[in-house]
Amino acid sequence: MDISLWPLLLLMLFLLLTLHCYRQHWAKRDLPQTDTCKFSGQLMKVKKTYIGYRSAHASCHRTIICFPGFMEDIRYFQELYKDDDVELILVNNANYHCPFLGAKDTVDVTELAWPENPYQLGTIEYDAFYVGLVLEHLAMGSNITLHGHSRGGAVVLETGRQYPKLTNSITRSVSAILEAPVLPQARTAGKGSDALPHGLACYFLPLLLGWLRNSSEERRIKRIMVGPVTPLKHQLLLSVANNPRTYATCVTNLRSIIAWQRTTPIEAYNNFSALTVIMGEHDHVLCNHSMLASTEKGQAVNKGVSIVKTERTNHFISLERPEVMRAYYSQITS
Repeated sequence: MDISLWPLLLLMLFLLLTLHCYRQHWAKRDLPQTDTCKFSGQLMKVKKTYIGYRSAHASCHRTIICFPGFMEDIRYFQELYKDDDVELILVNNANYHCPFLGAKDTVDVTELAWPENPYQLGTIEYDAFYVGLVLEHLAMGSNITLHGHSRGGAVVLETGRQYPKLTNSITRSVSAILEAPVLPQARTAGKGSDALPHGLACYFLPLLLGWLRNSSEERRIKRIMVGPVTPLKHQLLLSVANNPRTYATCVTNLRSIIAWQRTTPIEAYNNFSALTVIMGEHDHVLCNHSMLASTEKGQAVNKGVSIVKTERTNHFISLERPEVMRAYYSQITS
């Protein structure tokens, strides 16, 4: 090799090493909480998972258990179900900031002495393990609905795989609403599920999120806002880079999504007697075509699976057209 090339190679190596160190800094850095709001209920914690609990009136026997999507927190569902007289249980992504901490009049946090989680923190399986325990130990209703958005839809399905006797209960009705969900044998939008783009996304994700966290509101909105805009959607999507405690957890989340989609069989649909997939008219996050194909295969193995296609919506249906979600929930519980 020409000796004159050595300085250039050393410079390139130095730059790559600097980039990697900076990436590791953002991946492992403990991030402070920035976004909070009030919650009129109890707050519980098990390990690194927070649970918001709001009891129902004595005459109500309905329970809603909600799980948000990738980079989201449980504020996603708070406005949607604020007026419903139901037992509302909001389960946060593990190792994400709880938005109900730090606000004025914050309630005390109750530590739950539940079994040790056998799965890796940040995986779909890890979160589903605790959703199953919520279903077993906290949900008091005789009519229970699990509502998962995006990655949360996979968490709901995985809960059924881990706790089939609870989700196919013979003593109470348990149904599922999967909103713009991650599904078995489906894909992310574009080429995001392909090996090379996925690997690059996982590597550079901490750098991108770090940049978003420190960028102006205008730049963040340009990067992440697609589809119909509402004030609540604007507010919640602005905070996505601030929700995780570490970006390393987000990398695990992303890897888990692709691995779960690839390896989970269609038979995962079998663990709910009634399960509805609600799709946006367009979806810039997940592939609508593969989502529909997965759901149709699910219908072949479980006659209780149904599909609802919405209009003037993208990936965040509960934020874009909450009236559609409320009307559908009222329909299935009436």
